[in-house]
Amino acid sequence: MKVKFNIDNQLPEEHAEFWLKKMTDKFSQLGKELSGEQDMVWCNQDDEIVPVKFENIYLIQVESEQTVIYDEAQNYRYKGRLYQIKNVLPHDFLTASRSAIINYRKIDHLEIMDGGNIDVIMKNQIRVQISRRKIKDLKERLGL
Repeated sequence: MKVKFNIDNQLPEEHAEFWLKKMTDKFSQLGKELSGEQDMVWCNQDDEIVPVKFENIYLIQVESEQTVIYDEAQNYRYKGRLYQIKNVLPHDFLTASRSAIINYRKIDHLEIMDGGNIDVIMKNQIRVQISRRKIKDLKERLGL
């Protein structure tokens, strides 16, 4: 793909225009990031509602029918469903399974398990099993 930047100090407002054969998730996420639509999500923690920045999120996972967001040391409850938060996440996030989304920038290392399964060990030592269907996506994102 060709990428071209035109610099013009006289522009009243910066804008980007893409000519695509097909809209993909990657370009959709890029559009959201460039437009600066959102950089955090509101969550419940104990009796408070607090903002959690996307850059601090390690893992988003469904547990007992609740969406739980993990950062380095704490967890939060998100009121919406997993697919709802997935729609607003930046490109740094990758679906690990039907019930988990990881921030690939927070991966510490991978462990190859018996039978070809892969577990991701996050920098905060949380272990997340990658669905067989999502292993290809993980390898592509990591450049493997």
